[in-house]
Amino acid sequence: MSIRFHSSSALLLLAGLSLAPVAMAADAPEKPCESDLCRSVRQSWSSVKHGTTDAAQWTKKETVKGWDATKNGATKAAKWTGKTGEKGWDATKNGTKEAAHDTANWTKKTAHDIAQ
Repeated sequence: MSIRFHSSSALLLLAGLSLAPVAMAADAPEKPCESDLCRSVRQSWSSVKHGTTDAAQWTKKETVKGWDATKNGATKAAKWTGKTGEKGWDATKNGTKEAAHDTANWTKKTAHDIAQ
């Protein structure tokens, strides 16, 4: 025994079957997770999301602290270098003056000794 469909009947049957899930999906509101697995996945995702946010905020704070420390360290280093450079320059200047005076005195003395 074989089943025969008239072509119009078969088309109507197929059309009805293909539309049924769409109609059911449109009518059914989206339900929240009710299974343990679904709740567990949702909690895990929420935990990961919060963890990522916390990690990003921590990284940002630490980066700002690091940048501030670097900036302060660079400023202190520059001030120290400036002070030390100034001390060195003053010592060089004073040493040069003293050397010039000593040289002048030695030259005078030598010239006086030779003249006698």
